[in-house]
Amino acid sequence: MINDSYGNLTPKGVAGYLKEKNIFPKNANLTVVDLHAEKESIEGFVNLIYHAYDGSGKSIILKQMLSFPRFRIEEEKNNNVGEGDWTLDLGRMRSEIASLIFWNSVYPGICPEIYVFDETNRIIVMEDLMVLSLLRFDLCRMVKHPQLHEKLGTFFARNLFFSSNLHLTRYKKSEVERFFTNPEYTALSGPVFEDNIAVSWNRNMAPATATKRKELIENPLIQAEVKRLQTNFLENKECLIHTDLHSSNIMVSQTDIRIIDGEFAGFGPLAQDFGRITASFSLNFISWFGDTTKTLQQKSDFQAYLCDTIIGLYTTFQKVFHQLVKEYQDESYSLKILDVDAYLINQLQDALSYTGINMTSRLATRGLCYDISRLPEDARAIPSLLGMNIAEELLLNHKNYTNISEYTQFLLKLSL
Repeated sequence: MINDSYGNLTPKGVAGYLKEKNIFPKNANLTVVDLHAEKESIEGFVNLIYHAYDGSGKSIILKQMLSFPRFRIEEEKNNNVGEGDWTLDLGRMRSEIASLIFWNSVYPGICPEIYVFDETNRIIVMEDLMVLSLLRFDLCRMVKHPQLHEKLGTFFARNLFFSSNLHLTRYKKSEVERFFTNPEYTALSGPVFEDNIAVSWNRNMAPATATKRKELIENPLIQAEVKRLQTNFLENKECLIHTDLHSSNIMVSQTDIRIIDGEFAGFGPLAQDFGRITASFSLNFISWFGDTTKTLQQKSDFQAYLCDTIIGLYTTFQKVFHQLVKEYQDESYSLKILDVDAYLINQLQDALSYTGINMTSRLATRGLCYDISRLPEDARAIPSLLGMNIAEELLLNHKNYTNISEYTQFLLKLSL
């Protein structure tokens, strides 16, 4: 293999590696593209990501975990290395592979297929999804995906059921939990629950948001709820979750939906995944209040679509979950006595609270979501204030919601 001085593959090295692994014939004329350098949608903070293809139409994606985060490599090249010794743990790569394979077994086709996992060289070779788009960009282009809610809702239900004690015996679940132990699972705990605009002043926002932000930070009920959510995230091993399932980790077309980048996956509360993706839809919803490129009718129409998608996501989840309980309850006494409706209401309420805290984690520097960052700086204050109002409502009053349509009605009535 041909590597750089940090042990990372070069484009020429990628071609040789793929032939060595018999992914392509030895005589194949390969084109290798560094996606981090070529595409706006590829962030590549901790991975090299290459697209390789030959003249026959065969193509793959190769990911190699960097030996150090990209910013650290750039600092070294510029002789400007800061304090600390942050290296990357291979455990996150193992977790990503295991999670993608498991989720494909639970709901076939929901994740890219894995062709090679080379732990020694920190390399994954997987199915090429370049024909798909990142959901975050499609949402900001007002592209509608009619199958999105059905596929995601079905995935949520099947993943919860088959990776939790609803289906697994106590012993089997403990073994599965141990297998999916991930040193990077807690990576989002700081950004979401501590370094969050509803909790601290560490991250910058527009001055016009300061009064509302102060209200959130000084509200003891909000602070207590954030602590509850963080404790639940760290201690409740309900099922296998992605932890970072926002619109940048979902790829879509009109007929296909794939979940990617599961390197932070581990056992935790499903409500975090529900909250993370619901926050994505909600952030896109409020972003249109700062957009001047579309007509009022276009914005209202797309906001209605977003609300329909949120409703469809939760109702599909509940429908499929009911079906699974009915199908398997003869095999399980705990399923026979489960109050399914009460269980699902509790899931909804926790998901909405997690929606609130995930929204405020994406409204400031170092984590500002694309939906807001695409707006001119002087147009971000109103969406940001609306986002804080939503978070306040959900963190304080999530227990008042018993149907997801009550939340979408709240969104549609938003005003400052």
